[in-house]
Amino acid sequence: MKISTKIIYLLIFFLISIYCFYIQKKWYGIILLLISLIIMFFIFKNEFLLMAFFKIQKKNILGMKKYLKYITNPEKQLIKYQIPYYYFLYGILYSESDIYKSEKYMQKSLDMGLRFKHNIAIAKLNLAIASISKGNNQKAKLLLLEAEKIDIYGILHNQIKFIKTKLKQSHNINKTNPYFRK
Repeated sequence: MKISTKIIYLLIFFLISIYCFYIQKKWYGIILLLISLIIMFFIFKNEFLLMAFFKIQKKNILGMKKYLKYITNPEKQLIKYQIPYYYFLYGILYSESDIYKSEKYMQKSLDMGLRFKHNIAIAKLNLAIASISKGNNQKAKLLLLEAEKIDIYGILHNQIKFIKTKLKQSHNINKTNPYFRK
């Protein structure tokens, strides 16, 4: 549902609740006022984005994908600060299947401005994994350092450590033996 239709519903319910208070039907007015407050909440928090976050907490990727598909036009259905999280969730969705799509979505979410530091760290970690898969180890090291600095609470410490060991292993494999003749 577009934000403009939510605002119209909010105004309708709010004006009817004021009218109910005016004609001394206080309980109807209270109920309609509560409904208008719920609608106002959903203007600032998209219901499908909230459901997608609940599904990802339960590690239900298919459920998250289902709710993200309901958002067909994020620029019209979401407010400005929700759009980066829409792309962030799509980046997480594609992180297991298509790392290049995931990289595109994560970069877009970082460019649009993720707010929470742990989400920024996750996005940078995914970008580092994509850089490793492309063979750009220098960029991957920079992104891992940034993710490590941002991850204050150590939530991603094990993942960063694992990726650093994989990066060192791939660096040793790519290193040629100086004693071997071609």
